[in-house]
Amino acid sequence: MTTAGPAFGDAYDDPQRTNPDLPRVTRAPRLRPRDRRIVQALALTALLPAFLVLKWTDETDGMQKNLKPPEKVTTVPNGATGTLVGAQWKAVGRQARAPLAFGTKPKDDTVTELQVVLAVRPDDAAAAKTIGSYGFVYTFTDGGGRSWSANGLAAGTPRPGAVTRLTVRGTVPRTEAAALALRVQAPKTSQKPGKPLPSLRFAP
Repeated sequence: MTTAGPAFGDAYDDPQRTNPDLPRVTRAPRLRPRDRRIVQALALTALLPAFLVLKWTDETDGMQKNLKPPEKVTTVPNGATGTLVGAQWKAVGRQARAPLAFGTKPKDDTVTELQVVLAVRPDDAAAAKTIGSYGFVYTFTDGGGRSWSANGLAAGTPRPGAVTRLTVRGTVPRTEAAALALRVQAPKTSQKPGKPLPSLRFAP
């Protein structure tokens, strides 16, 4: 008669190893639910600063991409000449007049059309091409940080060494017109790497 040996499960727990042919199985100690939550909380606490740094870096990069490029503004006194994108710029005329009326819309006496005429002389062909292209930003500004957009239109095709007249027009408050300066910002395509975007400010 054959005597049955120990049960399969009992052999794994046999403290005296009565059956050496069976491998020893070591069970990893299990954490209690409370201890597991503590370990998880510590892990999250360690990862949180890194997550915040990554999020701050992403947001900073996004803000820098959306911010306006740094600008270097050179003030040009009355009667003086300023240099911008390889050309000489000088304000030669300024006047304010009633803006054009459209249809039956009543006349607005609180605003006026401010015009500034600029004489622009490109130094070379590259400058003449830039002057004749799009991308310049014209604004009338006051001393308090307010600005009003304007449009510039050249009379004819700019040529190297020749003076071209460029008229800038914009609708501004009538009471502010005499004190507003004209700012001419170069096209963003002309900005050199690592350098601010150049602009000229013509004093009123």
